[in-house]
Amino acid sequence: MKTRALFPGGPPVSLLGLRLVAPPMAPWPRFGEPCLYEVRRLSEEPTAAMIRAAAAAGITLFDSDWASGNGHAEEILGRVLRETGVDCLLSTKGGPRFDFAGRLIHDNSRSNLMNQCEDSRQRLGRQQIDLYSVQGQDDSVELKLTARGLNDLVHGGRVRALGVADFSPLAVEELMRYAPIQVIQAPINLLERSSIQAWHQLCSRCGLGLIATDPLAKGLLSGTFNGSETFPEIDPQRAGPLFQPPKFERAARFSASLADFAQARGLTREVVALAWVLALPGVTSVFIEPRNEQELRSWLAAADLELTESDRHLIVKMLEEQGL
Repeated sequence: MKTRALFPGGPPVSLLGLRLVAPPMAPWPRFGEPCLYEVRRLSEEPTAAMIRAAAAAGITLFDSDWASGNGHAEEILGRVLRETGVDCLLSTKGGPRFDFAGRLIHDNSRSNLMNQCEDSRQRLGRQQIDLYSVQGQDDSVELKLTARGLNDLVHGGRVRALGVADFSPLAVEELMRYAPIQVIQAPINLLERSSIQAWHQLCSRCGLGLIATDPLAKGLLSGTFNGSETFPEIDPQRAGPLFQPPKFERAARFSASLADFAQARGLTREVVALAWVLALPGVTSVFIEPRNEQELRSWLAAADLELTESDRHLIVKMLEEQGL
């Protein structure tokens, strides 16, 4: 698989990165509310088979986080990669945690990041984590205090490179005053395009790498929904304007049109959606979250697909026709 530098002057990574969550697309509780969904472990052997297939296909970037499956995702990832002996880059994240009342909260304090990083190192079986990111903004902790924890992880030899996930561009710039952030992870897909220019400008100006997350818009670009579904207000994975009328119905119609567009070219809508993100200026890699080995294999073609300029214009026209 083709590679790009993780950040300017950084190590090469595959265009597609495998991200493990537990389970993929599973609902999470809202921050600050009681956990309404059981924390489930991953299916061990199917997950291991998917990791092995990804490594065999040339994927060299693997990602998870401290919370997924209460650490089970990291445990499987570390074990399988040690068994296969693959030369890869491991990425994980810290910050979110459950409090004693079972509420999911942000905790970007130095102590929490230090403790979670140590847990992740043990689960992954690594002396050093290649990329460690703080996930989500925590308004209760000053950014310079968060940065102190991140700096200590680097200076202590536990982490090679630092990143941020799900931050605003303004918060990233503020955090960079105190810590050497090198990689940004941000949701980028065909349905969430408004921030693309801002991220590209920030990464170009500051010499940062950009990893696109959620390239299939929580299933909207993979045919999971037909536009008639409704979602309870408590479902945080389906929160936000994309899953509210009338945008949800428009997004589902666009997804159906994208499927027809892809089929006419012998492709799938997922491959087209992933290739579209990969072609954006400044994007280093795209994290995918396949549910199984078969789905993983069907998405690999995105790394080699180069959409023509006319195809890209047609896709944008289809979005505009739906008011997106």
